Amino acid sequence: MLLNTYEKVTKLFREGNGYRNAAQLKEAKVTTVQIKELVEKGIIERVSHGHYWLIDEKKGKPENYRMIEACMVNPRAVICADSACYYHGLIEEEPEKLSVATLKTDRSKMQLNFPVTRHYYSDLAFDQDMEVIDTPYGQLRIYALERSVCDTIRFRDDIGSKAVGSIVRSYMKQENRQMERLLAYADAMRVGKIVRTKLVEGKE
Repeated sequence: MLLNTYEKVTKLFREGNGYRNAAQLKEAKVTTVQIKELVEKGIIERVSHGHYWLIDEKKGKPENYRMIEACMVNPRAVICADSACYYHGLIEEEPEKLSVATLKTDRSKMQLNFPVTRHYYSDLAFDQDMEVIDTPYGQLRIYALERSVCDTIRFRDDIGSKAVGSIVRSYMKQENRQMERLLAYADAMRVGKIVRTKLVEGKE
């Protein structure tokens, strides 16, 4: 690859804060052969099909990059459950698998470089309590605190009792918790009884 081509490509990525997609690269006259060569040489990383990251060993990837990349790859996806609880500060260690919510009708592939647990929602519940956060890398869609705690309890079989217990205990210590909001959502999702039981356990 010619030096001026390399410089053009790296400049393009830096202008996009490190990320670019296939359409943007094609518009800039970067060929698929050149993209493949950059990946093979370890200059860029293939984040997912059609999405790339300029590797920067000194700077590294942004905070919460897994959430950012999931929302980038699927613009309809929302970070949920234990992963959203991590974002909201209820747990210190990021879950091994990223919990992502999508509509039941959404069959788009989400093949990323890290494990993802996908939870499917109906149209009625999908948009409720969703927050949209603008980042330098694109929009991050994530559920609000109370909904995230409730969903963590709903998906307790997937997440594990230890992680659920830790999140509930942490939530019960929050001075700004909104129990009525959490229980209203739990009742709407028909898991009010189990959520109330877990919250009582979290007080003990």
